[in-house]
Amino acid sequence: MVKALEALYQGYGLIGLFIASFFEGLIYVGLYFAGSFIILFVVLFSDGSLISLLTVSIVVSAALMMSSIVNYVLGRYFVMKTDARKDLITKKNSKSLLLSLLHPNSMAFYFFNLGLKKESIGKILLVPLVIIPWGFLLAFLFYQIKPVILENTSSPYILITVLLVWFIVAFILKNRESVKDI
Repeated sequence: MVKALEALYQGYGLIGLFIASFFEGLIYVGLYFAGSFIILFVVLFSDGSLISLLTVSIVVSAALMMSSIVNYVLGRYFVMKTDARKDLITKKNSKSLLLSLLHPNSMAFYFFNLGLKKESIGKILLVPLVIIPWGFLLAFLFYQIKPVILENTSSPYILITVLLVWFIVAFILKNRESVKDI
């Protein structure tokens, strides 16, 4: 699978990265699309230079900014009733712009909710200010651990451990309000 992804990157490069990042940033589409995985492998297959990692961050930022505009428009214009709008607004995703910008799926819901509330679209201009440095930092860190990631992609234990940690963190974050009540 790693060789197939590497061939895709060599064939489509930054255009493929832009498309994958755009789909990853679309509300509900990104939940089922492996855009983050593709972004990670683009970083791993890059040459690791600062310019290359910065270019990846800029491309991802531009794609996520465009998908944020689409999410905002969807939220603003495709809700039929006021009651439905109130039911769709999620409190967790609409509290903090900075926290929502840490992952494309959170950002999708944030801007969708912004459109539902019919608030100003101006916050979308903050996307590159956060995504470019955050993306560059992540890209740099992932490139540094490239040998560990690529050597252990065939080990089921690494995958199981990552999924288990992810499940535990997601469970704690989702249920922290109910834990406080106990």
